[in-house]
Amino acid sequence: MSIKLFYLCSRSDEDQRLLDQIKNFIGPLRLAQLIEDWEPRQIRPGRPIRDELHRRLSEAQIILILLSPDLLVDPFYPELKKLALECHQREPERVHLVPVKLRECAYEHEPFAGLAIFPASGKSLHELPASQREKELKKLGIQIRALAQELAADRDERAKSAATPAAAAIPSQSSGSFGASQTVEVVRDGSTPSTPRCDVLLVTATDVEMRAVREVAVNEWKARFERQYGRIETYYFLGEIGGAATWLVRTQMGALGPGGATLAVSEAISKLRPKAVIMVGIAFGLRPDEQQLGDILVSQQLMSYEPQRVGVGAGGKMLVIPRGDRATASPRLLNRFQDLGLDWTEAKPHFGLLLSGEKLVDHPSLLKRLRDMAPEAIGGEMEGAGLYAVAMRENCEWIVVKAICDWGDGHKRENKAENQRRAAENAARFVLTVLGRGGLSHF
Repeated sequence: MSIKLFYLCSRSDEDQRLLDQIKNFIGPLRLAQLIEDWEPRQIRPGRPIRDELHRRLSEAQIILILLSPDLLVDPFYPELKKLALECHQREPERVHLVPVKLRECAYEHEPFAGLAIFPASGKSLHELPASQREKELKKLGIQIRALAQELAADRDERAKSAATPAAAAIPSQSSGSFGASQTVEVVRDGSTPSTPRCDVLLVTATDVEMRAVREVAVNEWKARFERQYGRIETYYFLGEIGGAATWLVRTQMGALGPGGATLAVSEAISKLRPKAVIMVGIAFGLRPDEQQLGDILVSQQLMSYEPQRVGVGAGGKMLVIPRGDRATASPRLLNRFQDLGLDWTEAKPHFGLLLSGEKLVDHPSLLKRLRDMAPEAIGGEMEGAGLYAVAMRENCEWIVVKAICDWGDGHKRENKAENQRRAAENAARFVLTVLGRGGLSHF
């Protein structure tokens, strides 16, 4: 059983960004199941906030008090501070308080001011240069690891001492009998002990998409980029972004084939058990009169244009009737992206029907057929149909978010590298901003 850790932190954007950086450095302890950390953004909608805060804090053995001006005026702070102190005073060997100076504030008269404040230098994490802050966060991770290991050893020793007398009185029984001694590990949310926590899985299909997600995540959201090798695919742990444990995987182009989106996403969902899957990357636009290169396309609906009935129409002309589903993306994910769209001042987001198929579209005749097939479509791409099919079977929320790199009209090669780079970065930035604002932390 993991040692439970509680983050006592304000809800201000500045404090939440620093909290995410702390959680990234503590992430390896979570993956190793040494700790189970929790913070208020994980409260599920509809749950009583005060009751959940009190319950979680009362269960914690390590309480990180993230000091800042916003925490000291948070309406829940006085009662949570009092409860934390009571838990520590009642069981000082079991419950440990770790004050961390996020930002400069007047904490000198707080009841735990006499404890060792991290960082030891006395400077706040906020005022440190990025490289120095990372060094301090690494030290904090080492400190929390040592404390969690000590608490786990004490717990195991107490359990062993308590079990020894009873064990001597119990006769040995075969492993198949009802009364046999057994160890049962309760696993929540359908995960197994070897399954890392994954709230959101990001999926890309090309080098330019992969690099864009990595660079925006690392440079703008201070994410990690830790490799974990699966049976076939390589998975990349980005850490917690906005309270959501975020992973990244790359498929091959298209939905079909042994490395295509269908099989690669299926294996990723089986291994990581994400709550949401987001395809992020580049697409072609279908409305050059309303759109610009670099604009963002969000799949309110998605239709595979490959399933078709091809027959003979009037005058012997070929008649093509589309038979693909029109699947609606996850309402929750769609809402989060629409919410960001209200404030977004960069590349314009468009919400509507996306077409998906195996063809790399770059010919006016094919483009016209697609427009005739779905006049309301806003763009098209190659992997979304595979992602949607797997996500639906696995009961996983999904959406496709891509940006326009060309118009599919035969001019794809013109300024191709720059157009694809800009589109991939725009899509990655839009997706990661939704994550960073905490919009996907309540799964």
